[in-house]
Amino acid sequence: MRSLACILFIFSSLLLNATEQTPDLLIYKSDTIYIDYFPLEILSKKDSIIANRLKDTTCLSTDCWRQYIGIWKIENDSLFLIGLKDCCNYETIPLEKVFAKAEMQNGKIFANWYSEKIKAGFGKKIGFSEVNWEYTYEKTIEIKIVFGKIKKIEVQVKEPKTISDEKEMEKIKYYQISQ
Repeated sequence: MRSLACILFIFSSLLLNATEQTPDLLIYKSDTIYIDYFPLEILSKKDSIIANRLKDTTCLSTDCWRQYIGIWKIENDSLFLIGLKDCCNYETIPLEKVFAKAEMQNGKIFANWYSEKIKAGFGKKIGFSEVNWEYTYEKTIEIKIVFGKIKKIEVQVKEPKTISDEKEMEKIKYYQISQ
């Protein structure tokens, strides 16, 4: 009986959706973009000292398990961490609390550990995908980063009427989103 209960619990939990995580922010030119990529989390997995400095036992939130919001900026050809906010009360976390002063350049941290892509939608919300459970935006940005250096940036602009594939139209239902 105990085994059956465990199996039922496991399979029923597979149907549950997790709480969406609070995104980090990326400043690119004059746009502030919400990103679901967390460059600092990659560093904290590699560096236990950084991981311990980021822990805040006074702030626990299911929508922000990492306990902070990173604020990133693309300057010239590089990705920088320019700020950290506490997830619970949005107070500033000083970068000096997490990083050594020697790592700081003009009050910011060069993300030399980050070598991945960042892809996000931004601009006006034009719809919602029930399949992916995410908003569709008028613009999409894809940034290729290698050791903190920007290698490629692509920005695409789209409109709902540009989707011509019937299967794609079946997947995405557009709703009028009030601003």
